[in-house]
Amino acid sequence: MSVLNKSLKSRWFPIAKMLLAPFHRPLRASWSSAPSNEHTVGVRPILSRKPSSPSAIPLEKIILGLPRLFPRSVEQSVRDFWDFKRDSGAFQEELLSSLPFFPNARDGKTAKILRTPIDDQGNYINEFCIMPTNPNREKPMKHLILIHGYGAGLGFFLKNLEKLPLINDSWCIHALDLPGYGFSSRPRLPFHFAKDSAEQVEQWFHTRFQRWMKARGLLENPHNNMLVAHSMGAYLVALYANKFPGHFQKLIMCSPAGVCHSSPKLGRKPPPWWFQKLWDRNISPFSLVRNTNILGSKLTSGWSYRRFEQLLHDKTAGLRQCEALHRYAYAIFNRPGSGEYFLAFALRCGGDPRVSLEERMFHNVENQFKAKCDWLWLYGDQDWIDATGGIRASQFLMEKMGSNSLVEIVKDSGHHLYLDNYQHFNNILEREMHKWN
Repeated sequence: MSVLNKSLKSRWFPIAKMLLAPFHRPLRASWSSAPSNEHTVGVRPILSRKPSSPSAIPLEKIILGLPRLFPRSVEQSVRDFWDFKRDSGAFQEELLSSLPFFPNARDGKTAKILRTPIDDQGNYINEFCIMPTNPNREKPMKHLILIHGYGAGLGFFLKNLEKLPLINDSWCIHALDLPGYGFSSRPRLPFHFAKDSAEQVEQWFHTRFQRWMKARGLLENPHNNMLVAHSMGAYLVALYANKFPGHFQKLIMCSPAGVCHSSPKLGRKPPPWWFQKLWDRNISPFSLVRNTNILGSKLTSGWSYRRFEQLLHDKTAGLRQCEALHRYAYAIFNRPGSGEYFLAFALRCGGDPRVSLEERMFHNVENQFKAKCDWLWLYGDQDWIDATGGIRASQFLMEKMGSNSLVEIVKDSGHHLYLDNYQHFNNILEREMHKWN
């Protein structure tokens, strides 16, 4: 307690009020605790608290509850710190090795970690690829591409990677870390908010993603590509689809950020001015994790223990996966800041877009809409993202552009719907994959 308070009273004290806000949730003391009754065991997890948009929590309230808010022990946190220093990549391998088919092939699946070069400066995109052990050679392979959201990484799709089938041995699954995220290389983002434009940063992402698509042979038969993107990843991919029409056949937008401005009916209070200043300067919880050294993993547990605790219902691998997901989250949060700095360019403080996708894409003034793919919009029934934007965009796609588009709600889930109710989410993806077979 005294060690953590000492860290908070350092130069980070003035901003800790904002930085710790996302961690402020009730938690159980440790992974070894028995599952509480707040979730439905064996079926879909019930969220005990409706997810909310980014907000500020009174600092004194946070400090009083530190032991409860950050349940990982100092001893464990110190161990994680030194493990990270020795080999940060081992955290990803530790997590993925909880899958039954990695590193050794099993049940008709073969998986491997790939690093695809995307420039001549040594930068690369990190990917986890799952392939049939005996691919169906009768037709070209179909590809399911998974893209994470802000601050996340491919490992957060763990339960989707574990459960999704490679239908008829004709599908290949690609989960990747966006440039500057996860275990992709982390170059310095050469842009500054208020000096450079959002379009410049988007081009930086799009160019590197296109290079990855080309290097992996995914532009040879683009009609066989189905892309699933979450949150900020969905925002970037929608703009990519408009810039490079025809690079995939279907785009599944999962709780996408930046589609519309929030409805006043939601009754959200505007963030305080100082919160907005910190947001615009890209000072985030990741900054605190990176600057508290041996306590970084302990701080991460304020989010990770709550986020992954539902997996404890899995009596086979739940405890192992919860622990591995925590260590993985700590590792990617602790790596140098890079791609995450796009946030201030795209969204205002609190999560609303600076310029919405509705304004940029989903109307046909001067032929602004160019994407050529089918669309599926997924939202959690307890999502803090406003689904009305997706509904309007879907209506525009069907009525004005003649495109196939559908909006669905995933029950018992919030913003991280792919994890909150991975059974339902996986069923939707499997249904879409079967349609192509």
